[in-house]
Amino acid sequence: MRALPLLVFCLALAACGRPLTEAERAYMADLQGDTFTADAVRIVENPFIGLGTRRYPARPQTTCRERIFPPPDGDFIETRTAGIMLFDTLHVRPAFFLEDYVAGREGRRSLAAAMFFAHEMTHAWQWQNRDVTAYHPFRAFTEHVRIEDPYLFDPQDDRRFLDYGYEVQASLVEEYVCCRAVEPDGARTARLAALIGQVMPVTPIRARADNVEEVLPWDGADLGGVCS
Repeated sequence: MRALPLLVFCLALAACGRPLTEAERAYMADLQGDTFTADAVRIVENPFIGLGTRRYPARPQTTCRERIFPPPDGDFIETRTAGIMLFDTLHVRPAFFLEDYVAGREGRRSLAAAMFFAHEMTHAWQWQNRDVTAYHPFRAFTEHVRIEDPYLFDPQDDRRFLDYGYEVQASLVEEYVCCRAVEPDGARTARLAALIGQVMPVTPIRARADNVEEVLPWDGADLGGVCS
């Protein structure tokens, strides 16, 4: 029963959230076209997000979204939730709240921030297209209970996009954002675009108006061949 007051608090916060910026709208239009309704989305700071931690076994870093960060230091990794999407509202841990996740400064932006934004907006897309995805936030939450690491996927897997779990779908969009930044002409980048393109009208990379430099979160990242 303690979850009910928290849910009411979160729904009340939604009325105070900021809308997406013009840059964020354009970014999602490139990824999801008219299947994503930017006007419906709000982003709010929520002090209850990320209070606890989760622990996962460390594994070899095989994806772009993993290799832009330093390798695990030990046999396990601990994570704290940065954001939770409730219907059309993104509730963000205060330390991760930004006034714009993709605009950047002086022609440069944080790739990690853009990937986080794309991941969470994919959950909004899942909700907005629930007649196709059968998505509900509570169904997505159960993945965190039933699956040891709900974000984990095999980069060699060739299932259809909607055959994946909800967190993996969002992680695949995040992976595409990573690959198109570090290796836009990579064969795997093209495969990800085709996979996502089954349900989202992804703008071809060379047709995008967005041409900023993506800044990696770690200078030591070895990304050779990860998106080939």
